[in-house]
Amino acid sequence: MNTARIVIKKGTMTSQKYIDLLQEKIMPSIEQLYPNDDYIYQDDCDSIHRSKIVLDFIKHHIPNRIMTEDQASKLDDVWPIENIWSIIRMNLKKKDYQDLFQVKAEIVKIWKNFDINLCAKMMSSIPKRLQAVIKKKGGRILKIDYLLFIIYY
Repeated sequence: MNTARIVIKKGTMTSQKYIDLLQEKIMPSIEQLYPNDDYIYQDDCDSIHRSKIVLDFIKHHIPNRIMTEDQASKLDDVWPIENIWSIIRMNLKKKDYQDLFQVKAEIVKIWKNFDINLCAKMMSSIPKRLQAVIKKKGGRILKIDYLLFIIYY
């Protein structure tokens, strides 16, 4: 399992800025990490990622993807990236920063040192989490819900 480089952009993200980010940073990173195209791209359901211009770009440039219509809503209790952002935020709160440069440097440090085994564990828990969502009929799940699913099913 590989992780992409983290990219910190200044300002508010727009659809065009996201396309630029895909072209300039994300796609080259994917090509470097997965030269045999053995990856699956999935966005986090943010509205910018779902704009027509972005979806058209992705359709034509990123073949290995989970189709938008096949993705669940933005479920922070299912998709690992939401948990990863939470871990980054918790780590950031442990220190005081003098300026934005220090904050960015700390984010990069946290990202580079992120436990790959934890990422793999989060990824492997997705089927159990989705089963728990089904059992709760789309309702919010807690860790105990998918742990119970493992025990009982």
